[in-house]
Amino acid sequence: MPKNFIKIENSKDWQVLLEKVLFKTFFHNMEWEEFLESQFKWLKFERYAYKNSAILSLANAGNKLISHPFCEYGGPLPLIEKIDGKQFQKDLFEEFKAPFKISFHPKLLNYFEGIEFPENQRETYFFENLDSQTEDNIWQLMDRNRHRSIKEAQDRSFKIRKCENKEELKKLYGFYIKNLKKHRAIPYPFSFFEFFSSSPKAEVMTVDRRGAVGGNIFLFYDKIIHSFLCGFDDVAKIESAHSLVLWEEIKKAGSRGYSTFDFGATRKDSSIRDFKERWGAKAYPIYELKNYSGESGLRKSKLRDIFGLLPVFLIKKISPYLLKYKL
Repeated sequence: MPKNFIKIENSKDWQVLLEKVLFKTFFHNMEWEEFLESQFKWLKFERYAYKNSAILSLANAGNKLISHPFCEYGGPLPLIEKIDGKQFQKDLFEEFKAPFKISFHPKLLNYFEGIEFPENQRETYFFENLDSQTEDNIWQLMDRNRHRSIKEAQDRSFKIRKCENKEELKKLYGFYIKNLKKHRAIPYPFSFFEFFSSSPKAEVMTVDRRGAVGGNIFLFYDKIIHSFLCGFDDVAKIESAHSLVLWEEIKKAGSRGYSTFDFGATRKDSSIRDFKERWGAKAYPIYELKNYSGESGLRKSKLRDIFGLLPVFLIKKISPYLLKYKL
């Protein structure tokens, strides 16, 4: 029986297909995938074309295939406006026997019709139509807590600017590590921050008050601004600097040609969900297709408690070796 998913071995052929897709995220690009392969020797991308209607990139992480690792979204990319999602799903499960997981960006559901997803555990929040709304209209969508947080940060003289140098980037990374340590989560290596700071499709914004006290990494694609990673010192976080940096990015989105602000993925049982809901943005499910049951072994492991007790310097050193087990 002929295969419906044809493996693309030549990177130039893949790049030609990428340039033809109707939608793709920041993570669906050769530079990002090649960067990940250079950082993790146990990871290698496989790329497929599906019936001249879609393409699919999967990271082979040894024991499973992931689209895409280390981010919220993966998924097949459309080459045509409407794809029979039900048939795509059937062919996918028939032809891929190794364990796989594909996380669909909400906008991909506009192209793939009829896929039967299991109940989702994650969602994201979109501020939409920013290019057709005034700043005052957007402000009115937010609740009083957001208004108060932003005004408090402004009154405390926080300033938002671009990250200026590597030393400042390292400082932001230190805040990020400490924040994840509190949540007993495995952080990404500093090389990720370096990659984003050098990418023309990303922006590292610093919150400054007599020196950097935090910051946020934003990714840009398909008229979307995606809030991806952040880190703040304890005082800045309490004083709502995070709300201010998000607000500054949101209110200038429309004038820069972006229509949607993506607050990023959140598990439904996460405490961060409440923070995102209060912005007045619309919630969208992030659906997954996978052919195995269960979650990452680290999520419910008691080792997370130990990880949260480790000193920061040790977390920085060992986290790149633990990320494989997070997938």
